[in-house]
Amino acid sequence: MSEEKIEVVRGSGNVYADMGDRDADTKQMKAFLASEIIAVLNRRNLTVRAAAEVTGVTPADISNIRNAHLGKFTIDRLVRVLNRLDRKVSASVEKVSHDVAA
Repeated sequence: MSEEKIEVVRGSGNVYADMGDRDADTKQMKAFLASEIIAVLNRRNLTVRAAAEVTGVTPADISNIRNAHLGKFTIDRLVRVLNRLDRKVSASVEKVSHDVAA
């Protein structure tokens, strides 16, 4: 085996921000909400059709959420799906400190 050194880079916790995406916070929030939806569906063992019936969205939309194809979903729409799955969503806002050279 080679003795190559591997550089380890610590991420920010938001892969979208780490990749320089302009909509990083929005995409991170949508991914978090989708993961919560998926977790509830899995715990309840809901099929795509049953999940669609419970949430009021189409089976295709449930499949898109399960496959993390979130481009056509808004945050409020994902929140509504969670509400229909008996989940309450809350948010927090934090001040970001920017390192500014003097």
